[in-house]
Amino acid sequence: MTTPPLQPLSTIGSFHAHIYFDGAAQREAALALRDRIAERFPVTLGRVHERLVGPHARPMYQVAFDAAIFGNFVPWLMLNRRGLVVLVHPNTRNERRDHLVHALWMGEMLEIVGPEHLAEDVDAEPAPVPNTQPTLNP
Repeated sequence: MTTPPLQPLSTIGSFHAHIYFDGAAQREAALALRDRIAERFPVTLGRVHERLVGPHARPMYQVAFDAAIFGNFVPWLMLNRRGLVVLVHPNTRNERRDHLVHALWMGEMLEIVGPEHLAEDVDAEPAPVPNTQPTLNP
């Protein structure tokens, strides 16, 4: 087996965090967490998906964020995820590897549905433009 070459950090264009919920109580906790994130971080909050979308095995919403805030946002999320399952993955132009190999899970590790449909060579995702205006410190 050949060891793959080391990749530079510049391979990462940005990150996504997927906040999952299952049932009414978790949905309420997820939406409250969404508000707390918006108050504290310059991120791009995606739509709340009440049904399964893409390779995700539960309803969820996405938080897109720049690599520059990873060091503050991800540890804050670790401490404040309210027991919810969270997937954090880089965006490296290889969706399959990003979701299956380079993923960071908080809580239960969920199945990635239909990984064969995830592209292995995609256009680089543009840097996320925050749609939040933080009013509090992390």
